[in-house]
Amino acid sequence: MTKKDLDHLKSVMQKALTLAKKNKEGNVATYIPELANMPAELTSMAITLKDGTHLFVGQECEHQITLQSAAKLVVLIGLLEELGAEKLFSIVKVEPSGADFASVARLDQFGPEPSNPMLNSGAILLCNYIPGKTSEQKLYWLETWVERLFGEKLNIDGKVFASEKRTGDRNRSLAYLLKSNGLLKGDVGEVLDTYFYLCSFQATVSQASYLPMLLAHGGVAPNGTRVISTTTAQHVTAIMATCGLYNESGTHLVATGMPAKSSVSGFILAVALGHAGIAVMSPRVTKKGTSIRGEIMLRYLAEHLSWHLVN
Repeated sequence: MTKKDLDHLKSVMQKALTLAKKNKEGNVATYIPELANMPAELTSMAITLKDGTHLFVGQECEHQITLQSAAKLVVLIGLLEELGAEKLFSIVKVEPSGADFASVARLDQFGPEPSNPMLNSGAILLCNYIPGKTSEQKLYWLETWVERLFGEKLNIDGKVFASEKRTGDRNRSLAYLLKSNGLLKGDVGEVLDTYFYLCSFQATVSQASYLPMLLAHGGVAPNGTRVISTTTAQHVTAIMATCGLYNESGTHLVATGMPAKSSVSGFILAVALGHAGIAVMSPRVTKKGTSIRGEIMLRYLAEHLSWHLVN
C-alpha cells in the first residue's frame, strides 16, 4: 500500500472506532468471574496487512486480555496440520449449531460428536487429541502452536485460568457427556485443564490480528514463509464463516462478509480475504458472547473499504 492508502485506511479505522464507542449496549461477561474485572469502555482495533504492517486505533494498545474462544482456532489449526482433515472431521463435525456455545442439550440431542470445533464441546474434545503423554507435553504443544500462529510468544493469565477452572461446571458437564458417549478417552480433569489453559492465553489487539492475517493470505507469513498449508487455511476460514460466531454467524457474515471468531472477553478475530487480518476488542458483549462495539467496527470497515467477501 502507498502512504496515501495507509492514511485512508487509518482514517476509516478511526471513524469506525469513534462510531462504536458511542454505543453503550451490552455488558462485560461475568460467568468467568475474573473477566468481570475488565474495563468496560476498553475499545480498540488493529489490522495486520500482508507485508506485516500494523495499524492500530483505540485505547491502551498494550492492554492484554485473554483470547478465550478465539484460541479455539489454535487447537483446530494445529490438529488439522498434524492429523489431517479426514481424521479431524471424523472426531468433530463441521455443521453450524444454531445453539449457544456451551449448550449441553445440543450435544445430547445431535451428538455424540460435537456439531463443530468452535463450540466448547468441540474444542474440549479436540484437546483430548493434543499429542503428548503428560500434561506438560500437551501444554508445550499449545505454546508452540500459539507462538507459530501469532508470530510471537503469548503469556498465560494465571488469574483467568484459575477462575475458569474454579467455575467451569458447564464445561465439565460437556466433558463428562463426551466421556459417557465414549468419545473423550483421556482423564476429564486433565483435558479440561488443557482447555482452560488454551482459553487463558492473553494478547494485545495488535498481537491478535496476526493469526487472521495468516488466514487472509492462505497461511503465508509476511516474510514469505508458509506457516500452515493452503488447505488448512481454507478449511479454518470456512468454519469461521459458518460457525465462528455460533448462532450469530449468519447475521455477521451477511453484514461484514468477513469470516470471524468471537470471544466472550471481547475479541473478534476477522479475516478480510486477500486483504488483511483484523482484531477488534471491546468487552461489552451480547448474551451470545459477541462484542457489540467490535461488530460495529467490522461492519463499518466492510462498508467503507469494500472488504465484504462478495465485492
